[in-house]
Amino acid sequence: MKTQTITRLILALSLWMFVLSDVQAKYEWIDDDALCDWAKTKKTRSYVFELGNRGIACEGVADTNVGHLEQGHNDVFITTKNGLEGYYDILNDTDADSMYLSGDLYLPVKCTATKKYPAVIIQHGSGSPNSDWYPRLAKALTAKRIIALVPNSHSARGIQGTSTDQTQLSKAGRLYDTFAAFRLLQDLPCVNPDRVGLTGYSFGGTISIDSVESVMADKLGNGHIYKATLPVYPDCQSSFETTRPTNTKVHMLLGGADDYTPASYCLDRIPRMQEAGWNVTTTVYEGAHHGFISSNPPRQYNGWTFKDCGLGVITDEGYEISERYGVNTKDGWAKAVETLVKECAKQGITYGGSWELSNRTLKDTVDYFMSNL
Repeated sequence: MKTQTITRLILALSLWMFVLSDVQAKYEWIDDDALCDWAKTKKTRSYVFELGNRGIACEGVADTNVGHLEQGHNDVFITTKNGLEGYYDILNDTDADSMYLSGDLYLPVKCTATKKYPAVIIQHGSGSPNSDWYPRLAKALTAKRIIALVPNSHSARGIQGTSTDQTQLSKAGRLYDTFAAFRLLQDLPCVNPDRVGLTGYSFGGTISIDSVESVMADKLGNGHIYKATLPVYPDCQSSFETTRPTNTKVHMLLGGADDYTPASYCLDRIPRMQEAGWNVTTTVYEGAHHGFISSNPPRQYNGWTFKDCGLGVITDEGYEISERYGVNTKDGWAKAVETLVKECAKQGITYGGSWELSNRTLKDTVDYFMSNL
């Protein structure tokens, strides 16, 4: 009995150090017994939540259902796929390893079936998912009785950031993560699945556009679609060859001085989207650079911009191509990115904003979802 106790204490301490680590490994290695032992320590509700998702009865742990998620911040698991190269993998159900992402779930009240609330998924960009912007926005939304979920697509994959190396994580991976977060919300008794919105920044903003394509929503949405999305300074250079949007309201927030993902691509694309049936509008923050959610003033960074690579097309088969540079994600996401880096990408971007811009974006975001969810 003493040996068992010591073993469990060592396991609990190891797992606790793992949770505190900035670089998290995949959660899938944690087996049912380890989850049960850790949940008993009551250090974090995320393990209790995962036990409930797995349907495991853990002796000594009574609160193993999602109805016991509490008001405020909760750690959660999001079941997703790893190693997806392109949208064709999603369309063709290509075999891929399952893994767990960490996520931060913010609730205005304890999660029960008594009342269902709207919710917003907040998708980070190529930079750190640990920016103080995300909890700031999440808390502003919950103050208006809107649930917020912030998935972390980087840490479980051992990624620090992708702005200097976009080969690390594909659009397909990020889009699958987003719908995985959507499906998690659909399972919560306190969420109205027909009133879920999505906002994202930069790479996450691009995903906030592509998630409105019916071909993706039909495959991953579990019968549901986003009611409204708010892409913020997205990359608008690649679009679907055959576009068919869901019945989703889309509004883009763009920076007029953005030299990373220039607003011009989105402004040129929006009329074509509207002709194809998209309910899409935009607001341009004149003089704003990429990353205008930041209160820090603009400065130069060494991220790669693909603004000189021109337009791309996502074929009906799910391959992203650039005929000009002979790029096709059929050859793999990393090779496509590497080719563009060699042929047309440039290093050096401007990132930053001001307190005025940050506060304006916060207000515009909360107002948008209050009006459209």
